Amino acid sequence: MPSKYQPQVSAWREDLHKGIYTTQLHLSNNKKLRYANDDYCEFSRRPNGIGVILRSFLIFISFFSLLLTIFGVFVSFYDINIMQLRGIDILFIFLGIIFIFISFVVLQIFLTTLFMPEDCPIRLNRKTGKIYLYEHFILYLGSWATFTRSPFRAKEITVKEFNWADIQGCMTSVSVPLASGGMVRSYRLECVVCEPNTTKVIDHFLLAAYSSLNYYEWMWINSYMAFSDNNLDAEFMPEEFTWPIKVNWPEEIDKKSKASSLEEYQQIDAEYKKLGNK
Repeated sequence: MPSKYQPQVSAWREDLHKGIYTTQLHLSNNKKLRYANDDYCEFSRRPNGIGVILRSFLIFISFFSLLLTIFGVFVSFYDINIMQLRGIDILFIFLGIIFIFISFVVLQIFLTTLFMPEDCPIRLNRKTGKIYLYEHFILYLGSWATFTRSPFRAKEITVKEFNWADIQGCMTSVSVPLASGGMVRSYRLECVVCEPNTTKVIDHFLLAAYSSLNYYEWMWINSYMAFSDNNLDAEFMPEEFTWPIKVNWPEEIDKKSKASSLEEYQQIDAEYKKLGNK
């Protein structure tokens, strides 16, 4: 049976219940909770396993690979006489084109890994019913955009604001067969943004990715947004050495996301609209 939220997200597995979750034990936040108070909470969406050591290793490997592919392009096109093409020249031109394509992808990976922020968090304000996304391409690296997006947009950050009432949850999964037999399955907790009071999807974003099936962040956030705090694990994510490129919320969004009431949010919004008209 397909998802009721259409168009359906890729690799859809199931639609998730939205509402209060109760369990015998405290609802885990999967050690992804960056901050929480009575007004808002902030969750980490840092890709799993991307620590400082792995990130530094990826930067080194991608840079070295980039140098090799550029050298391959140079060797392929060196000393080719376009006016008197031989069979071997056509082969080298073909190899050169392949090296150009590979170098484009490797450059994308190198710059993205180098300039991505330490995290791509999501903020949820239960007093105003708003959520805020700190978006970077690293969350979607590996999609078709890897081959179509300019690598020189690696520093680009997008901040989005949505109404919590328009957000629904979906679980997606992808299976990869192993050469030795068996299967490896990965899971992604996706949130779809629907037009108000409909099931028509107008946007979607990644909340979390897992190597095993679980719904921890989704259950925690749902209960928090419904002011059901008694069963929530409030432990913040562990402190660790992070990358120098920090999360930097725009001033307007930072103030709006911390508003203690809808009236305060509207006042902040009006102030910045007034400044924008000057």
